[in-house]
Amino acid sequence: MQFSKHQPEMSPLFRDDGGELLYQLFLCGIALDKGYTAGGGLLLAPGMVGEDIFQGDSCQVYPAGVRGQLKAKDILLLGQRLHVAKLCRFAGNQKPLNEDFLDIKLREREDQHAFRRLRLPDGKTDLCSNDYLGIATGGLIERVLDQARDRHGSGGSRLLAGNYPLVEETEKMLAIFHAAEAGLIFNSGYDANLGLLSCLPQRGDTILYDQLSHASIRDGMRLSFARAFSFGHNDLTDLERKLASAEGNKFVVTESVFSMDGDQAPLAEMAAVCRRYGAHFIVDEAHATGVIGERGEGLVQVLGLQQECLARVHTFGKAVGCHGAIVLGSHRLRDYLVNYCRPFIYTTALPASAVRAIQTAYGLFPGMDRERGHLRALIDRLRGARLRFERLESVTPIQGVVVPGNEAVKTLAQGLQAEGLDIRPILYPTVPKGRERLRIVLHAFNTMEDMEKLIGLLAG
Repeated sequence: MQFSKHQPEMSPLFRDDGGELLYQLFLCGIALDKGYTAGGGLLLAPGMVGEDIFQGDSCQVYPAGVRGQLKAKDILLLGQRLHVAKLCRFAGNQKPLNEDFLDIKLREREDQHAFRRLRLPDGKTDLCSNDYLGIATGGLIERVLDQARDRHGSGGSRLLAGNYPLVEETEKMLAIFHAAEAGLIFNSGYDANLGLLSCLPQRGDTILYDQLSHASIRDGMRLSFARAFSFGHNDLTDLERKLASAEGNKFVVTESVFSMDGDQAPLAEMAAVCRRYGAHFIVDEAHATGVIGERGEGLVQVLGLQQECLARVHTFGKAVGCHGAIVLGSHRLRDYLVNYCRPFIYTTALPASAVRAIQTAYGLFPGMDRERGHLRALIDRLRGARLRFERLESVTPIQGVVVPGNEAVKTLAQGLQAEGLDIRPILYPTVPKGRERLRIVLHAFNTMEDMEKLIGLLAG
């Protein structure tokens, strides 16, 4: 079938390429609606790219009747055979979307040199992921579960069809490991913090949180009806001053290991302050799980403070090497969350395949003493090196190097990436202006040679 080479206007909805988009459009009932002659169809141009889509001598068009004869996998294969085939829809058949309000906010990010983009792995030395022990990178869970036949769907929320024996068994197993009465599994650490902090504090209550607390903690507080105030980072004097004037039920929230700085909270001292003022203590152990303690149990247990905490959050997407989180506390707390925590009540439960991975990981990381020992050696080597930049104090795998200014830290990170080291810049507004940094994350699979290369580049 031959067509003229006139150039139609490209719709912003379809400026993408490859078989995957064609496949997705097909599943949505959008692809292959009408033929070209009807003036409103999708057109495939073999081997053509970008605005040159109509520069070929011929194009193949599939009329509406063909769609019912093709299966989704056939559409995907067709798109792959067409290499970077483009899809377009004629402008006369569809009004362009008005997205100017999005452009305004996106330009703000660009002006701040803080525009975020997704990147794919490209074989560099990993010094940025949270896979501290290498469980995910090494495929350790997959080795154990090679013959597993667990379901990949749960069928609904835990209060409907999504509850099953394995998830309750795993909650009990993790509660025992972490010396808690009970636990409730969530789909992610973000969901756990969001749910916990949005439903526990009530109108008239007060939340005090460390000013460097994670976004999930802040977002959870925003959804509650309580008043929330930050206290200076790890500043016990500021915390106590604000507790003295707090009203209602008082909640103090912190992380045991801070995700951007890598330092630890003074949990024992904070627990003592909470006791004096009758405040409820909540600790996020996301970056301590698997790493801190002889068995990776976390900082709260190392210090023997589990009875001082109303709730603890342990997440599985970092050293544990899979996905999800658990909120630990009393049986009453668990019952309360099941009844009032909206991110738990109104979401589809994790499937058995994901929960089996969590259970398997908890059978692995407590015995990974060699990996934790190697991590400590890497941390000590980097901490002992003389660098030309300010270094944040940390004894954890998260090592921060301060390079003020978004553009400056991005330039340095690009130089390190050019040398084969995957280190990412942390920009304002994620961290305060002037405290932009390289967030260097060490792993059990990194080598001492990797450290020497990194030190040489940062010391020169």
